[in-house]
Amino acid sequence: MHRSAAGSLAAVLLGVLWLLAPARPARAVLDVEDRGPSLKCGNFELRVTNAGTLGNAFTDRSFDPSFEFPQGSGQELMSHADLWVGAQTDEGVLVSGGPLLEWRPTLDPEDRVHIGWHGQLGSNRSVDDDDDGVIDEEQLNGRDDDGDGEIDEDLGFPAQQVLSADFVDDRPEAVQFLYPNGEQHHPLHLSVHQEVYGWSVKGYDGIAGIEFTITNHGDRTLRNVRVGLHADLDSRGRDDPLGHTNDKIERRDVQRVLFEGEYDLTVLRRDTVTYTCFKTLGTVVPLVVDSRANLPCAAVVGLGHTTDPLAQAAGEGGYSPAIARAPGTESFVYSVFAKARPAGSGGLPITDEQRYDALAGRFAPASEVVADDYTVLVSCGPFRSLAPGQSISVRFALVAGASPDSIPMAVGNALETQYGTWLNALPDSVGSWTSEWNIGNTGLNGHDVCLAPPIGVSFRMDPHCGRVIPPEGAPAIQRLYTADHCIWTDVDCDKCTGIFGRDTQIRWKDPGSLPPSPTVRVTPGDRQMKIEWDNMPEILLREGIAGPPDVELVGYAVYRSSDWRGRRSPLPPREAYALVGSFGTDSASGQVPLATVTDATIDYLDVLYEQRRYPPGRYSFVDRDVFNGFDYVYVVATLVDRPIFARGALLLRQRYESPLVASFSDAQRPRAEARAQSGGVWVVPNPFRATAGWDRAPVYGDRLTRHVDFMGLPRARCTIRIWTVAGDLVREIDHDGSGGVGQAAWDLVTRNGQEAESGIYVFTVDSSAGSDRGRFVVIR
Repeated sequence: MHRSAAGSLAAVLLGVLWLLAPARPARAVLDVEDRGPSLKCGNFELRVTNAGTLGNAFTDRSFDPSFEFPQGSGQELMSHADLWVGAQTDEGVLVSGGPLLEWRPTLDPEDRVHIGWHGQLGSNRSVDDDDDGVIDEEQLNGRDDDGDGEIDEDLGFPAQQVLSADFVDDRPEAVQFLYPNGEQHHPLHLSVHQEVYGWSVKGYDGIAGIEFTITNHGDRTLRNVRVGLHADLDSRGRDDPLGHTNDKIERRDVQRVLFEGEYDLTVLRRDTVTYTCFKTLGTVVPLVVDSRANLPCAAVVGLGHTTDPLAQAAGEGGYSPAIARAPGTESFVYSVFAKARPAGSGGLPITDEQRYDALAGRFAPASEVVADDYTVLVSCGPFRSLAPGQSISVRFALVAGASPDSIPMAVGNALETQYGTWLNALPDSVGSWTSEWNIGNTGLNGHDVCLAPPIGVSFRMDPHCGRVIPPEGAPAIQRLYTADHCIWTDVDCDKCTGIFGRDTQIRWKDPGSLPPSPTVRVTPGDRQMKIEWDNMPEILLREGIAGPPDVELVGYAVYRSSDWRGRRSPLPPREAYALVGSFGTDSASGQVPLATVTDATIDYLDVLYEQRRYPPGRYSFVDRDVFNGFDYVYVVATLVDRPIFARGALLLRQRYESPLVASFSDAQRPRAEARAQSGGVWVVPNPFRATAGWDRAPVYGDRLTRHVDFMGLPRARCTIRIWTVAGDLVREIDHDGSGGVGQAAWDLVTRNGQEAESGIYVFTVDSSAGSDRGRFVVIR
């Protein structure tokens, strides 16, 4: 047979065998790889995954910070934090989330971590962005939740940055996974939508808000569900192998009192009672502090969860509180464990039964008298039942502070932020006596909830909680509660709940939005960097759907980070950013007129809110104070001013600036242009000195940072070979200069994976344009 014919037949046979072979099962994509999604708008960087874990628990696959504070410091405050959900079932007590990877995303390609920013389209809170009559009905998940053909178009963000993910506990990969303790994973058949929030405002920039919405997608009712977040908090340098073993626990009592208003309540239309209303939020939170002084510390905090007002009404009508499916009030249990101790003697629980006991606060905690490797579990429940299709919501926070004394203020801010605001969203009772004590539609005079029992249950109860105000001569009021309608009820017997008809609680109050950042494009050139950005912030600010209220655009500021000395994280800290240009209308502050960096030749993309939207390039600035082969990171901030008045006179203007947020992948290097002919290739720096102050110091996650650059390469494909003076080949680099890039870097790693030693090296460059040769020196 002819050789080519035989080859064709073999190819056909291989194709048939490939078609007949069993298909490899599709696998979900875990967002746990290096340089993955992080919450970084505040003064920290928190790694977020789609596997029920916050922080970087997968250090074999990622060098990302876990919970770094301050951002860029290299100081870690946590190994990782994991969601635990336990329940009683016919199989016994089960818990999802003890070992890693019991939570996993589905095969849906949208089950990744999604990142959103305040100011993006559809993010305006309490606004019907898509004009469908429903407010904020979408979740940040890449899906069309409301079936209108649009995706993530009506979200409503309560924070400067939002990261969301969806995952489940019954993926085959999780059930079939061999866990370290040999226990098989038995799922509860739960779906979780996770949202993580960050704020840039001072006082809130050390808080990561966390909300889990947990849904039973199975076919059985789960009983006595408990939910917890288990955080392995540490304070250590990322390169410190033993820094996690010297933790100590300190507890802080946090109280935050909120003034909610003052109102008059009328009794039998003759007497008036004045209520001055305060809301007290509080908790006692354990802090994990390093035994060494002057290091930052962290806390995990329980903030709130789903409640059932029927649990508070229990006993009023003689029925069992078992009809309530959730606790009547919010409360959390904190348990501290030591990782090196045995289970049951202060160590971590290792079975589902033990983990469930820990969630209930019944598992033996660790004594805290000596320094150790401590972890904190904060949990809530029980939620008496979770039927198929039902959901519960639980809210936590991770809080970072420079010292233990700074944590209580930040925890109080987290409690207040999660508590949110009350809105008068429903029509109230009308008439001349709406202040009467027994008028309650909707939310008036302490009537905080429209109460109805489950189907098949009925009872009689006083909807006005007469024991709080027993008016003389008033008849006893008993109403029949049935499942077919609800009655506005003062279920918590607190006349301050729902004052002024505030009937709807909106969680996660935004403490103060900063203006949105523009979309930026950075293009390296020969001894220059071109920074371009769009005009989207102006559109959103003028429309009033982003940024603080009543502000005016001042302009834009261009910042550059180029000082890598002493860095302890892949990106230098924010204080390393230097202002290289400010453009706008405030000449008193030294701004360059924005018109001088406006490109009027670029056409607009579309019209948004009756304004022209331009792409990056509408504004551009060329930074020529740079050197080829050096690393630079750029951020463009939006600047706005808000006037502050007193007694009608303008006192001053308060300036706000969008947060400086960048990623290590944003680093760019100016480069030499390619030459038409070969010849004259040179190396920068020469000699290379490992201790040079300008060089990028190696850090965890960016070890092989140092490099030399070959300049003046030809405009063609070429091969760079590096040799010792003895003629041994050290490294070979392929470079394509046909597009005009005349520079290529060598990371000083040999072809055997070793760092190049001190010495004299010879290089050759071969291409269709000719050959070149030269020398350079490496000094370690």
